Amino acid sequence: ERGEFVTLLGPSGCGKTTVLRMIGGLEEVTEGKIYIEGNDVTDLPPSHRDTAMMFQSFALFPHRTVFQNVEFSLKMKGLPRDERARQVWEMLELVSLSELARRRPSDLSGGQQQRVALARALIARPTLLLLDEPLGALDFNLRQSMIVELKKIQRELGITFIMVTHSQQEALSMADKVIVMS
Repeated sequence: ERGEFVTLLGPSGCGKTTVLRMIGGLEEVTEGKIYIEGNDVTDLPPSHRDTAMMFQSFALFPHRTVFQNVEFSLKMKGLPRDERARQVWEMLELVSLSELARRRPSDLSGGQQQRVALARALIARPTLLLLDEPLGALDFNLRQSMIVELKKIQRELGITFIMVTHSQQEALSMADKVIVMS
């Protein structure tokens, strides 16, 4: 449902990431259909699905600042500079990174890099955010605080999240709905 936090839970190799990539249009669907907001998007390219994906590796641009990483998709859409800046500052404020806007990813902790990746994925306000093991690279304490932060941001924005995890604790503490795969 719109605004839900859904997790795909299961062991490695059961197809969680494949399902997520099919939803995002990064894998071909061999059977069945994918609907987003009631629209069949099965044969649409990723750019026409109104989804964003956050990868476990964060996939940040190392040569760009935090601000430029978050701004990137808005720049590609051709938004005017002042409108981009306004939206980026709002998003950086939401993820508590305003003071680090001029730093490069290599100057950030793992948790800070994760928040940059989250801000970059959310800046376009997608209908659906796809998260592939987003907490997997973080240590236990950081993972605990990011669980709370991810859920808070998701609720605040009202965006539907679909997250892949093999951690029962993550799934049960964050999700409105858990889909168990084996």
